Amino acid sequence: MSTFMMKDINPRGRHWVICTRVSRMWDYRGGTDDGQIRHVDLVLLDAEGTPMYAEIGPNNIESKKPLFAEGKVYTLKRFRVIKSKPVYRPVESEFMIEITCHTLIKEKHDFPTDFPIYAYNLTKFADLPMLVGENKCFIDVIGIITEISELTTIQLQNQTRATSRRTIILRDQSNYEMKLFLWGQRASEFDADEVCALSQDGPVIVIFVGMLMKSYRGEYSLSGNTACRWYINSEVTEVDDFFDSLGGDFQPIKRVTPDEHQYIPRPVNVEPQQKTLHELFEISPYDFPTEGFCCIITISRIDPFISWWFPSCNRCSRTALPDGNDYKCSHCGCTGSTFKYKICVIGTNGTDEAEFVFFGAVGQRLIHKDVKLLMRSCHKANDIPSEITSLVSQKYLLTINVTSKCFDKAQRSYQVNAINCAYGRQPTIPIVKKLAARFAGGKRKATSLEGTSSTEASLQESHQNIKNTPASKDTPALTLSKTKDCSSRMMILSIMNWKMT
Repeated sequence: MSTFMMKDINPRGRHWVICTRVSRMWDYRGGTDDGQIRHVDLVLLDAEGTPMYAEIGPNNIESKKPLFAEGKVYTLKRFRVIKSKPVYRPVESEFMIEITCHTLIKEKHDFPTDFPIYAYNLTKFADLPMLVGENKCFIDVIGIITEISELTTIQLQNQTRATSRRTIILRDQSNYEMKLFLWGQRASEFDADEVCALSQDGPVIVIFVGMLMKSYRGEYSLSGNTACRWYINSEVTEVDDFFDSLGGDFQPIKRVTPDEHQYIPRPVNVEPQQKTLHELFEISPYDFPTEGFCCIITISRIDPFISWWFPSCNRCSRTALPDGNDYKCSHCGCTGSTFKYKICVIGTNGTDEAEFVFFGAVGQRLIHKDVKLLMRSCHKANDIPSEITSLVSQKYLLTINVTSKCFDKAQRSYQVNAINCAYGRQPTIPIVKKLAARFAGGKRKATSLEGTSSTEASLQESHQNIKNTPASKDTPALTLSKTKDCSSRMMILSIMNWKMT
């Protein structure tokens, strides 16, 4: 039976047969140590040393995962070759392998003794700061260990449970030092006692693979979690060259105990004061405290002209702009981005109304679905899913603060930092009986809505806003009866359906 090299396989064929070593293998649990396994990831190597990423999906983990073991060589056939995922690639390859229920896996014992073992693509320490926020590929580095910390327990703000952490200081051949954090299971697996014992007789040179570059309080560091592995004093060319560059000069590894300032502090929570929207409007944006304020609102309508999602830069969180087939941040130049929520609604409590924006994780807590699921459910880029339009008439207690828009415009816009309580769908939407003319260049015609029901007022104002929107290159003019923009129609229809029920 003839086999193919990894460089030759592609999605156009179905009958590929490959001989490959499992260089690395790990469980992906969604960023937690003990969550449900979402998929099993593998880095495969062929006889020529060509790497390729492979994945076992959730439906095949039970039957296929036990057939693989790290370091062993297998013959694989009846697998799918698909385009590589856009982010978190452990190796750079155009295609990846998907292990399916049909895949046949047979361990191979008669393979060449020089069959490659390791897959890595080393990055220089000097280039690491430019990779903060980049998530297209994991990072691989080589360095000599100079310090190792004891295992510590850290409570992260985005984790419900404390996690283990170990700090390692690496130095490259140019004496450039970089801090490296191992987290969770990887921190526990790293045998600090054995590594320190090795350093008594010679330098400990390690290749770390499967990491990401981070920045915390202005300090750069490498971060290794489930995808991370390390190869200590391995017999590879890069390690031999590193040994030669030292000229026999080394120091035993220093064992350190983390100081208090190395712990990630828990934030000191100040209870925000609760205000009405009218009271918030009377407060200058410059006088808003860091903790913001709390307010109770009922969502009266959705803004159909503001996209409910955006590509967020992984480094600075600003909006990344299209750049060929990818996105690039015009502010910091980062090419790593993640799709996030940016749900813009108009809320009222009867005293006033304002814009409220639910970003990122707060938006996901509002919708209870991943943003990518909703994006896939839309037929057009400007569609608004029913999960968002159905927010109209829902009542919430929110913690908010002003957005940058408030500092140069009279209109109030608040970023939602927390959803404290959800009161459910309300039978009526509070009416704002009188709104003063606040905006330069135009007055709000609130008086024409007096005396109508809250739902009818929302419908009239939505209809009026759509009819009065001027046509432009980016925002076409719409009417309620004739429009090609189905997002606004979905918004209005959802309000009408709510009124009928």
